[in-house]
Amino acid sequence: MFSAFPPQLGLDTQDPFQVGVILVVGILLQLYGARLLVQGGAGLARRLGIPSLVIGATVVAFGVSTPDLFVSVWAAGKGLGDIATGSAVGSVLLDLGLILGISCVARPLRFRPQLFQADVPILVASAALVGFLMRNGALGRFEACLLLFSLMGYLLFLWLSAGVEADTRVIEEMERDLPKPGAAKRVELAQLAGGIVLLIAGSRYLVKSAITGAEMFHLSEPVLALGVIPLALASPQILSLISALWNGEKDLAGGVIVGSCIFHSLGVLGVAALYRPIFAPHVGVFDFGVMLIGTLAVLPMMRAGKKGRRILGFGLLAGYGMYWAHLLGRGAVGQL
Repeated sequence: MFSAFPPQLGLDTQDPFQVGVILVVGILLQLYGARLLVQGGAGLARRLGIPSLVIGATVVAFGVSTPDLFVSVWAAGKGLGDIATGSAVGSVLLDLGLILGISCVARPLRFRPQLFQADVPILVASAALVGFLMRNGALGRFEACLLLFSLMGYLLFLWLSAGVEADTRVIEEMERDLPKPGAAKRVELAQLAGGIVLLIAGSRYLVKSAITGAEMFHLSEPVLALGVIPLALASPQILSLISALWNGEKDLAGGVIVGSCIFHSLGVLGVAALYRPIFAPHVGVFDFGVMLIGTLAVLPMMRAGKKGRRILGFGLLAGYGMYWAHLLGRGAVGQL
């Protein structure tokens, strides 16, 4: 049986039904934890007078990534560097290849015209920086600080650029997308605290059940870290996307996807490696190269029309499918 993980990190049961139930519970805890975190954080940000564009690009976009953050930090604390790194890198690939790909093919995307001109180059630069820092398969605390300082620079840019956004329609749409404010400050603080508790519990159950499932189905560590866990973490986003398409929503917020990918690259890996240095021998230059190519593929969307974005969407979906085929082939070779 495949056993690349220490036995104490998995579940005490090998029953497929129990493992599946615990996995679903972990996903649901992550889903509701992230929702509470976003609601509480957005409400508190409103009370502090933070511009709506900044809240939408940070609290909402980053809140989508908080499950990955807690999973990566938990995995780093347990010495699972491949999962800590792979869940972040795999989530960027999934966001770009699957979610953004489906969005481009199915519906027109909505981007903030002025800020998007800088957001995507920043996304490309963040992917290149992560790949360069992890070229030796390790990420120490000094490199983690570089990533987090880069994230702080991006947040400062968002704050300054929000003041020059002149398109009132964009501002109104961002206001519409933000969560409703809470009844009182204490309610928002309770939502924030409750979200953190649920995310901590959910990350523990999700990773443990995923490790046990990998052992049961003889999955390799790269398949688990770069494919299965990101797919499990993104399942609420995928269901929300399917629901939006089913209900015929006219457009989808592409800027949230870009902001989420930036946070995955700079914030998730930065916080995890700052908590405990990461060694990820199974996440290599090829994986970071694919992530960089995926971010570069978003650049033409700035000037492409509806037809051009749809073609790019098909390309992203095909690329993500080929990457999954590579992961499965890599896992099969590793078991020989």
